[in-house]
Formats: sequence, structure tokens, C-alpha cells
Amino acid sequence: MRLVHRFGIVFLVVVLIAGAVLVVTFDAHRTDVEEQANTSVADRAALSASILDDRLEEQRRTVAVGGINPDLAAHGADRQGEALERFVESTAFDGASVVDEDGRVQSFETTSSGFESEAIIGDDFSDRTYVQRGLAGEQHVSDPFGAQTGNTVVVISAPVVVDGEIVGSLNGAAQLEETGLFDILDGDDGREAVTVATETETLYTTADRFDETVAHSADLETVDWTVTAHRDRAAIDARINRLAVFQAVSGFALLGSIIVFGGWVYRSKIRRIGQFADCVRALERREYDAGPSFEGATEWRRIDDALERLGTALARREQMLLVLNRILRHNLRNSLNVVAGRASDLEERLDGPERESAREIRLVTGELLTLADRARMTEELLDPVGEESPRIDLAAVVHERIVQFGLSGADDAKPNLTVTVPDRAVAVCGPEIAVTIDELLANIADHAGPEPTVDVTVETDDDVVRILVADDGPGIPADEAAVITGNREISQISHTGGIGLWLVDWIVSQYDGRLLIPAADSSTAAIADGTTVVLEFARAPDSTADADAEEWT
Repeated sequence: MRLVHRFGIVFLVVVLIAGAVLVVTFDAHRTDVEEQANTSVADRAALSASILDDRLEEQRRTVAVGGINPDLAAHGADRQGEALERFVESTAFDGASVVDEDGRVQSFETTSSGFESEAIIGDDFSDRTYVQRGLAGEQHVSDPFGAQTGNTVVVISAPVVVDGEIVGSLNGAAQLEETGLFDILDGDDGREAVTVATETETLYTTADRFDETVAHSADLETVDWTVTAHRDRAAIDARINRLAVFQAVSGFALLGSIIVFGGWVYRSKIRRIGQFADCVRALERREYDAGPSFEGATEWRRIDDALERLGTALARREQMLLVLNRILRHNLRNSLNVVAGRASDLEERLDGPERESAREIRLVTGELLTLADRARMTEELLDPVGEESPRIDLAAVVHERIVQFGLSGADDAKPNLTVTVPDRAVAVCGPEIAVTIDELLANIADHAGPEPTVDVTVETDDDVVRILVADDGPGIPADEAAVITGNREISQISHTGGIGLWLVDWIVSQYDGRLLIPAADSSTAAIADGTTVVLEFARAPDSTADADAEEWT
């Protein structure tokens, strides 16, 4: 995968992860806001219920204390009315009454204007639950009901006791429409509200000013009432919206920074690396003046200068190689042809030692002409292999070259050949591989001595196809083998005597193969007991399974 594609994938992954983190963070914060609001409302409901319980308990204690006031037990006396009036003025009740042991009203006081207290004196309240419970010696908080004053009230009753004897009931009434009983429950910030309700009706609420609320309820212990705390949903949504805006701004800043940084990395690094790769590929294609120029940082300008110098050097060396090749192919070849012709004429006309000298000149000239023909291959090897690697069946190539080798040359000079190849062995290489087989066989024919034994084997494994050529001749000199395989540098002392093995190595290397001479590191003068040369190529990935190897001689 190209670096730019990897960078794009990694950059996209980073952006997606950063976006996911922002989304998860926002969702977590929003959940926190919701949970905080719910917790706050639940705490407010519990606190309001506790406050109202305390308030009612305080009112009950107030009525109970009033019940032991002897003045309130003085039925029909003026001091009873005065004591009841002081009771109403000194407490939070909006009205109060005293009934005797028979349940008849003896005294009545109210803060409601326009109501005559005398109108209710003597009325029978014995059927009312709060009176019955008071006369029974109990404290009681009544359910809300409509009083004769026209108000909805809640009555707290307690027995009136004189010398341990119940002589009546003191009843304190609190109005629910306009009362201070629930004022302590109101919130201070205008975003909270409270509702007090029984199972059947609402006693008090301030939540009607909100369209939608988050609510939580708590039950009172003193009475069968429920307190519901409310929080304005719009206020919660506004906080979430502010959080969303902050998160969006933070997200844009973060993603923007990532994008800017990614763009800078792409422009200053990734694109430059791509341009560098293009320049190197252009050099491989022998396009020495092609490719973009690098700008920007000093390091990239230095790389640009180095590539330019490298291209100039390669172009000059290729030019020198081509000139020398043309000289070898044309000028030198023409001169050698003249020498060969003259030597042949002299060989025909001379006798004795002179004729042998003319023959030697002709043979050496022929060898030089053959060498010139082989050198022409070097110019063809300058062209790089195309992007689509060629494939060839090495089993078929070996068969073909062995057959061709058997048809050439004198019968008495032919080596004893044994060939072992599979039915099919497809490798990543081109048709020039036939030249390497010819060169190896020719090298054996020239240097392995009379009637050599040669084994040619093609073998495969999962990744590699190998050609092994082994003979029982005197072997390749160790220094020459080490130079060819790259184990020793070329020098005036260490060099090779011909071009054949060099051609084999160059052709194999062109397809990323390897030339191996297993005993090339030997320190002896020559590799004893013959020579084994191995050509190794990558196996074509879609080649079919090889059949069993076939051996023939």
C-alpha cells in the first residue's frame, strides 16, 4: 500500500477517533447534567417534605400547648374569646375554634374579613373527624375541606384539658389559597417550583408557570400528603445547549488543528516522499532529467541537489557505456573482422610455424568477436523491467535450451547431461533467462574438460524456483567466484577473465533473483570436485502446483 494511502487511512482514523471522543465526552457531560438535575430535584423534594413535616409538627405542638391553656377551657367566658384571639394572632393559623365536650362551638376567631364569628357560635361540630379525634384525646390533621368562611382549609386539632380531664377541642385552621404554610417551600432562583397534593387534589403549586419540568416526589410522614419538586426543563436544556456550543467550538478547534497538522505533514513530508519516490522511479526508467524539484526545508533541497547530481552521474556513465558498447560493436568489430580475414588468408598461404601463428591469430580474433557479440546484451539490460513483472515457465526454458545445446557442437565434445525438471515451474522473470542457461552450458563446455558430467535440476518450493547446474570439472577459481557473487570487490588483482558469468548475474539481478555459487567463499585456488551454480527466482503467485519431477538424459 502506498504511503499516501496509509497516511490517508491513519489520518481518517485519527479524525474519527477524535470525533468519537468528542461525541462520547459530550454525551457523558449531558448525562451528568441530567443526573445532576434529577439528583437536585430529588434532594429538593426530600428537603421540602422534611421542612413541611417539621412545619406541621410545629403547628401540632402549638395546638397541643394551646389545649392546656385554662382560659381556652372557660366555655362561655369572655376570657376564652380573648385567649383564642391571642392564639390566632400569635400563630400562623388563619383561624381557630374551641368546642365543648359535646362538640358545640364555644368560641371562634378568623382573619377573614366580612365574616361574623357570632354566626357560628353554638353550631354542632361533633360530626367532624378532627373534633371527634380531639375529644378522644388525640392530635389530628384533617384533610383539606371547604370551611364556612368560604376558604379551603386544613384543621389541626388537639384536646382541651383541665386537671387531666378533656373538656373540649382546640382547632387551628390554615387556609390553603393564601397562607404562609407553604411559603417556605418556594425556591429562590425562579427555575424551581413545588407542588403539595393529596391523593385527590392539589393543595399548593408554583409549577404552573413552567411548560415542562423535571420532577421528583416525596411523601410526608406527618400527613398523607405528597411534595413534588420541579425544575424548569428549559433551564436544563439551556445548560445543555451551552455545553453543546462549548463542545462544538472545542471540537472544531481540535479537528481543525488535526486537519491543519495533517495538511502540513502531507505537504511537507508525505508529498515530498512521493516526489522522492517518483524521482527514484524516473532514474530507474533512465529518465535522468525527469521528476519534480523539491522546495521547502533545507533537507529536501539537499536531497534534490543529490538526486540531480546522481542523475547527471548516471546519465554520463550510461553515455560512456553506450559509446564503449558502440565502439565494441562497430569500430572494434570491423577492425577485428579485417584482422580475422587477413589471418585466414595468411593461414591458407603460409606453411609451418607461420601458418600456425596465422591460425592462432584467427582463433583469438574469433573469440574477441564472440565476446563483442555477448557484450551487446549489456545495452539491452539497461532498460528496466516494466511495472508488471513478466512470468515464464523455467521448466520449458531449460528443456528448450538443453535440446538446443545438444544439437550444437561436435558430438565428441558434448558433455554427459542429466536433467531433472518438473512439468511446470513458473517464475517471475523474462525470456532473457534463456541466455543464462546458454552461458552456463557454454562455460561448462569450454572449461570443464573432456566429457564432463553435468546435472541440470529445476526445483520449486512455496516461494522460490531454482535452477541448479552442477559439473565435475576443475571448478571456477575462488577469486573469480567471490567477485561475481559480490563477496569480494573488483580490483587489479581480483577480477574475472570473461563476461559470461557477469551476464548471468546481471540478467538474474534484473528480476530480483540471485546467482549463488555455494563454495564461493573457499580459500583454495579453485572449487574442488566441480562447480554448482544456482539461479534463484521468485515463484509466480498464481502458478499451479508442480507435477512430479521428470528425469532424462
